[in-house]
Amino acid sequence: MPQKRRSLDDVLRIAEDVLRASRVDHVFVGGVTVLAFGMPRTITNVHVIASIDVKQIPKIVAGFQKSGFFVSAQDLHDALTEGGHVTVQDKRSTYRIDLVPASTAANQETLRTRRHVAWRRLRLPMAAPEHTIVMKLRWGSEQDLEDALGIYVRQEKTLDLRVMRNLARRHGVTRELKELEERARNLSA
Repeated sequence: MPQKRRSLDDVLRIAEDVLRASRVDHVFVGGVTVLAFGMPRTITNVHVIASIDVKQIPKIVAGFQKSGFFVSAQDLHDALTEGGHVTVQDKRSTYRIDLVPASTAANQETLRTRRHVAWRRLRLPMAAPEHTIVMKLRWGSEQDLEDALGIYVRQEKTLDLRVMRNLARRHGVTRELKELEERARNLSA
């Protein structure tokens, strides 16, 4: 009998279990945070910023492999030393996990400002909505701008505008945030 295809929830649970068991400080970012804080959309990549030490690589790789994922210890090591990311491919779905080392100041800030969010029957560390909005504005693709608007509209009453505006200033997207706020006002008018 063929194995059951995994859902996004299954992939998130496994990623959280493996990283937690490996004692890796981490935060989910990107599309998962859009689903948690913004408007629903389809995703196939689960992005995770992780503070990984070289000594943790064997346990991380073993955990993912035991759960039916393909990941290379060498690729993970290279990502740590070169500052890239490593893809952990699920063999039972089209989902993949992109592990990004927390090697930049922005990634470290994402870890520091994360929130723990109830995701169905899980509790996941996720990038704060304010941070996600600013990063989406910084990347600036059409999808990123729509994601930022969706999060802003859904979270408007709970956003810490002072924190978000300071973050936007530090990342050089103050004008883009003002435009987003104007778009949101026009939608609710």
